Amino acid sequence: MSVEVAAHLVRIHINREAFESPDPTTGEALYALAEIAAHQRLYREIDGDKEDKSVSRDAEPVHLKEDEHFYSQKVFDIFVNTDEHQVEKKHITYAQVVELYLGSGGSPSNEYLVKYSHGPAENPSGTLAPGQKVAVKDGMRFRVAGTGES
Repeated sequence: MSVEVAAHLVRIHINREAFESPDPTTGEALYALAEIAAHQRLYREIDGDKEDKSVSRDAEPVHLKEDEHFYSQKVFDIFVNTDEHQVEKKHITYAQVVELYLGSGGSPSNEYLVKYSHGPAENPSGTLAPGQKVAVKDGMRFRVAGTGES
């Protein structure tokens, strides 16, 4: 005797559109369900003063709640010393670029020289100094090097 268990479906909202989804599901399935483009990232809305949570585009399980809300937002692909990174904001600071560089195994230094190219019209190329920020666009390139100075 075999017993079939019906999938537990829940109603969720992605970009203000209602969808039915099995629970649990995966991030990959949520991106496909709402046809989220490659340069978009999906976020789960979090109540209160907490930051919304990014949903990975992979097979990691995602547990859903009835009437839960998600939204997508554009992300930018940038390169820091040839390592590709995705950033969610339209601007990036000197400190954020250095952090991406160090997170990719860059050599620690007391000071860094940060140069950029392939930027948007308002800042196509130049040097980014501590405390400064620049607008970003897809394909923008950053070169970070330790100055050896203390």
